[in-house]
Amino acid sequence: MTGARKSTTSAVAILRKRYIQGDAKRKKSVEKEYISASIAAMIYELRKDAGLTQHELAELICTTQSVISRLEDSDYDGHSLPMLDRIAKALHKRVKVSIEEPQVREDTVHYAFRRFVQAARRKCGLTIRQVSKKLEIDSTELERLESDPSYHPSPVTLTKLSKFYGVNQELLAALAGTIKNVPPELKRQANRFTTQSDAIAKLSNAERKALDEFMRFLNDA
Repeated sequence: MTGARKSTTSAVAILRKRYIQGDAKRKKSVEKEYISASIAAMIYELRKDAGLTQHELAELICTTQSVISRLEDSDYDGHSLPMLDRIAKALHKRVKVSIEEPQVREDTVHYAFRRFVQAARRKCGLTIRQVSKKLEIDSTELERLESDPSYHPSPVTLTKLSKFYGVNQELLAALAGTIKNVPPELKRQANRFTTQSDAIAKLSNAERKALDEFMRFLNDA
């Protein structure tokens, strides 16, 4: 790892701590961006799972391809409930709205596991359904792996994932929370990975670099 790369990582951590931590206004802005990015990613995933192009989905809900493209843009924050409902019905889904108490922040290591399986899948250009078929893992389980903080995968699932992505199975198990004694270096690398990686529809160059470095650590350790 080069000195420049370490400096960049430190700078990202310092900037987040200096300009977001303790600043309610900036934190709220980040949370809003996260929600927009998550909705964009959801629309993208549902469309891909249905095997539709943006143009085909647009025709189903009587709009234009440019509208669908905008809805799948992680920077777009104009999603409306009626539009989401139209998309859901076209894809034979339904919109479910809930207002809940905020969750207690989960352990960084387990969060890194969820982000890792999501980012690694996207790097391969695969949908959840495609990974499900390739690894013979139920798609519902894969969805929970990426979205449910309380879910822990079975040993069989971990074995399949570690072989598919070419990473150390014991370290992956520790990330997933099935091993209690997490190595200190894994905690450090997990924190470093989550600092640089956010949930968006497509991986940026910085996120791809962070994922590659984390995968190398998981494979070489």
